[in-house]
Amino acid sequence: MKRPLITSLLAIALLAPLCAGRIGAQQAGQDQADKQQAASPSAAAPTYPLATLQRDFKNSFPIPAGEKLEYEVKISRFPLFNASLGVLTLENLGAVTNSQNSVAAAGDQQKAPAPLIEGMNTAFTPAPDEQLLRLRATAVSKGMLTALVGYDVRNRFETLVDLRDFSARVSFKEEKEGKRHVVQSTIFDRAEQQVRYLTTDLAKPDAPPRAKPLPREDGMLGLLSAIYFVRLQKLNEGQMLSFPVSVDEANYQFEVLVGKRESLKTECGMVKTVKLEPKLFGLGRYFNKLQGEMTMWVSDDNKRTPLRLVAKTNKGTFSAKLLNFKKKCNIIEPEDEVKQKND
Repeated sequence: MKRPLITSLLAIALLAPLCAGRIGAQQAGQDQADKQQAASPSAAAPTYPLATLQRDFKNSFPIPAGEKLEYEVKISRFPLFNASLGVLTLENLGAVTNSQNSVAAAGDQQKAPAPLIEGMNTAFTPAPDEQLLRLRATAVSKGMLTALVGYDVRNRFETLVDLRDFSARVSFKEEKEGKRHVVQSTIFDRAEQQVRYLTTDLAKPDAPPRAKPLPREDGMLGLLSAIYFVRLQKLNEGQMLSFPVSVDEANYQFEVLVGKRESLKTECGMVKTVKLEPKLFGLGRYFNKLQGEMTMWVSDDNKRTPLRLVAKTNKGTFSAKLLNFKKKCNIIEPEDEVKQKND
């Protein structure tokens, strides 16, 4: 099992994880033909009407600050192999306060201000009037994965989004896999219309950081913010959500087809859901050299909580299932966990 596979399985879930071989478009020398294919990856595919994207959420944000969702990630292969790979956690950490912004902007003449995201290897100073939301994902291996590869995976991903249009302002990832320890910061610069990647290998202190600039599109997202962005949209059956994403030093046009409303069987009964089909496999897409199809079910309410994901690939079937349910299939919030421990 290769490291890119592990990172894909456990790193960022629910829109574009949980699949083998994140091979697509990490190649440093991607030429113009590849970029054209990425813009229209499947000419023979059926066309769907494009959904009108919602972007202004500063006055009405349905996902509560403090929401914490935990998922068990598993792999199965016919006929008998079925193993847990790890736990993925998604968190809405809430708004970055004005005081944090002002401290970051003003700093200290004697001492550089602390970064808004711990571990960032580049500076980012938001404008005083920016309204930023902080999101985080963590991925920790367990069980079969640790036994197979002989080392632990503990990865962290964070992003800051602008609540005025939900576009990404900063993305950060820290990948700790055995002796491997890499951090990457991505700045989405609106003034220069650039996405600037800076990657540092902390296991090789003598190696210089790797920088890569890419063009930025209006409203561009990072991978983690794309997960939440889909949750914020009106989901009309038969429409395609289409939006620009920059991830892993490459730009993509992500597409998510809205499917039917259907009831999903869970441990706490039948739940009304909306079925989604992220189009992430194939030439020019995120999983460039992997065959497969992905299905995700989100709750049919204003939170659009991701409940389950299944990705069927030629490497096996990968799944993610929400763990923290309670009675009537409400999501367990952090304060509820505290109450349950005290009871």
